[in-house]
Amino acid sequence: MIKTKKQINAFTLVELIVVIVILAILATIAFLSFSSQSGSARDSTRL
Repeated sequence: MIKTKKQINAFTLVELIVVIVILAILATIAFLSFSSQSGSARDSTRL
């Protein structure tokens, strides 16, 4: 009797966590960039 291994094509939990962490870091950088841009735009309109 020959046993064949089933190959599961799915993401592991570690891979999903890594992707979520990378997306969170990119979102934080984008948010900080946007908030500093809006602050400098607000300051330039005050002049």
